[in-house]
Amino acid sequence: MLSIKNLNLTLGVKHVLHNVTLNIPIQGEIIGVFGPNGAGKSSLFKSIIGEFKYSGQINYQNKPITNHLKAITYIPQKSQIDLDFPIDVTNVIISGSYKNIGWFKKKGHETKDKLNELLKKMELEDLRHRQISQLSGGQLQRVLIARALMSESDIYLLDEPFVGVDFRSEQIIMTQLKQLKEAGKLLLIVHHDLSSAETYFDRIILINKTVKFFGDSKQAMEPEQINSVFLSANKETKGSYA
Repeated sequence: MLSIKNLNLTLGVKHVLHNVTLNIPIQGEIIGVFGPNGAGKSSLFKSIIGEFKYSGQINYQNKPITNHLKAITYIPQKSQIDLDFPIDVTNVIISGSYKNIGWFKKKGHETKDKLNELLKKMELEDLRHRQISQLSGGQLQRVLIARALMSESDIYLLDEPFVGVDFRSEQIIMTQLKQLKEAGKLLLIVHHDLSSAETYFDRIILINKTVKFFGDSKQAMEPEQINSVFLSANKETKGSYA
């Protein structure tokens, strides 16, 4: 169980998150996180992984989340990736295994086999030696997903994984995410395309600084729910925090 209780987050003078409370079982589920710009979606993820200091409680299996950060994999927005860093596709992907094997330990056959498997599944074999600065948006996102899949986690947090991604890449990524769901993992995905919400997600969190709705994806997309979150955005949500 991922349990968030009375989470409040202030960044500078902005009260970004207000009394966020969620209880989410780890049972094989893909949950969408929707809200207007500045609603606190990315900030919620960064609070969970400990990047932001908050008040309230975040627990995993009834213990503080800080004791279980290895159980979580976070995939940031592509815009946060330093494309000028000289690293190729293979080394980006294989770095995802370091939290399990350590930074300075020799990579064994199991790690190399998993790397080759992911290169094939994500259709990256022909790009394995290419610098990340030379990749398209969809190719880069597939690399980041492959990197995340190099390690075994219980919870996956993906921040806008489909922004700037071509249709084929989106299909490839969704196939892998559904396999994680079938393996019993919890996936939380910040998303913006309302048209694909019911297709992609089992349940949806609607957030605008606080949780406005959490439940069935079809119910979340009803006009009453959407309007309560997005039409009030100009009044309730100002600033640069997502």
